Amino acid sequence: MILHVEAQRNLVREQLKARGVASAHVEADLLLAGVLGISRGEVQMRSLLGREVTEQEALDVASATARRARREPLQHVLGVAPFLDMELAVGPGVFVPRPETESLVTAAVELIGSAVAGRQLAGVDVGSGSGAVALGVARRHGHIRMTAIEASSAAWPWLRANVETYGDETVTPYFGQASRAFSGMAVGELDLVVSNPPYVPSENRPESREVWRHDPEVALYSGADGLDFIRELAIWASATLRPGGVLIVEHEDTQGTEIRQVFTDAGFADAATVKDLTGRDRITSAVLPASGRAGYGQPTIM
Repeated sequence: MILHVEAQRNLVREQLKARGVASAHVEADLLLAGVLGISRGEVQMRSLLGREVTEQEALDVASATARRARREPLQHVLGVAPFLDMELAVGPGVFVPRPETESLVTAAVELIGSAVAGRQLAGVDVGSGSGAVALGVARRHGHIRMTAIEASSAAWPWLRANVETYGDETVTPYFGQASRAFSGMAVGELDLVVSNPPYVPSENRPESREVWRHDPEVALYSGADGLDFIRELAIWASATLRPGGVLIVEHEDTQGTEIRQVFTDAGFADAATVKDLTGRDRITSAVLPASGRAGYGQPTIM
């Protein structure tokens, strides 16, 4: 039997569309590209030229399509998620990084500025997951050492793999509770605390089946209003940031006002919310003033 790329594309599109995948045309090409080990453009070119696939390649495409049709995230099916200039390893047990989180990295790098008098800066990424934020900040800034804190044993292997691939000895993975990590840090040790934390209210289930069936709950939910983790994070950050150090988080587009107040109550100044690449209020930051250091409490989560 002769199997053509174009026929495979059409079959994958039909199967994904039948299972409610909104962007079936795009995902069909991405799925074929991932399975065949080529670019999306090459898939399109081979289709136009009437190129064939081997029987084994067709079987591999069918297997991957069946997984995606069951609404397993495409990134899990392919084993990678694009983020900035990286192809991060992902799979079951780790939160899949989203394109909008690239805005968090960009904002963090802009806010912390360049190294102070030649000193390499120090930062932490709390709830690092795949390591996307820690790695992105370290690679974009160039003069900061990041610690990627992760407490999930399911996410830990993915974090370690990505740090090994992209860390360039500027990112250190840390396995354990964030409260323990922060309790071992000195006052004024950090220049940056950044996080894409859990921020979904406990009673809200995300619309996407890929999210609520496959993203780990610990990376999604955080109390009745979704801000329990962020409240704790503000306490930890206020005890370990230097004066002028930056705290910055990603959040739901309706939470900016409340988070700015949380940061202010924890002793921070200049709390501000900015939009992500989709134009939604998504990122809130604040700066620790010289006189604004809050007392270090006893965190109860993570």
